[in-house]
Amino acid sequence: MKGHLIQKKDNKMNILITGGAGFMGSHLVDKLSKNRDNKITIFDNFYNGRKENIERHLKNKSIELIEGDIRNDKDIEKIGKVDIIYHLAAQSNVMSSFFDPDYALSTNIKGTYKILRFASESKGKKFIFLSSREVYGNPDYVPVDEKHPLKPVNIYGITKMTGEMLCNFFKQNHGLKVSILRVANVYGSRDKNRVIPIFLNNIKNKEDLILFGGKQVLDFVWIDDVINSILQVSGTNKFIGETVNIGTGVGITIENLAKKLIKMTNSKSKIIKKKHRKMEVKAFIAKSTKFRINPLKLDSGLKKMIEESL
Repeated sequence: MKGHLIQKKDNKMNILITGGAGFMGSHLVDKLSKNRDNKITIFDNFYNGRKENIERHLKNKSIELIEGDIRNDKDIEKIGKVDIIYHLAAQSNVMSSFFDPDYALSTNIKGTYKILRFASESKGKKFIFLSSREVYGNPDYVPVDEKHPLKPVNIYGITKMTGEMLCNFFKQNHGLKVSILRVANVYGSRDKNRVIPIFLNNIKNKEDLILFGGKQVLDFVWIDDVINSILQVSGTNKFIGETVNIGTGVGITIENLAKKLIKMTNSKSKIIKKKHRKMEVKAFIAKSTKFRINPLKLDSGLKKMIEESL
């Protein structure tokens, strides 16, 4: 299944990517910028995003950078007309949200509301919301499909669930054409502060790998597979009003992931186990009843990351 953006008659799409300088956002910019007919606005406050992620695009006349905060109305007013919004701006992981809940709550909830309001008022054609597998919490069954009840166990999951509720409110009350993607554990180049880049950084510095529990089972999905999925979902009207899981359908324990990385790098780092942290979900493997991907195998993705990191 090949997705593409539905173009207007003049072939020009005005695209807004919030969080466009972040890990996932910058990869989305890479992909969308290949079509020179697209006018892309990158909106980022650089709290998590980095200018080096998008540096090569800033000389492109079809790409505009707005350094702004989605919580700030005056910054949002700088955005021109848009046809499609990819909303990726967020406090984007569990531990960061745990240590700075005020930022997570204000950005992921208040900020999402303000961008949805902007989308509604500007009569944008589509709104793509990047949610997370964290909305499910500790699942009643695995693999987890889209019908599984939402019962997040941490602040990050709560903010993403609330973001989904806001999306559904604007869909029902303002006719906004929303699609929600619940993404598994994304990994790839430019990632930071998540388990795989943390482990690789420890290996690079000849440090031990710290596991909080280690028995957690997670579904790791390669960044390019996620970006292609986002574009396929946004490139058709089939997924308007739908919520879709994006993952590989294959899980691995954190302990086995650590062992795999040590073996693949011939590292002498040791595995140090500590007590499981309650805010971390014990298991997640994605099952999508609406969308299928042909994912890159984990070993292949890890090899790419090792070549880049070490």
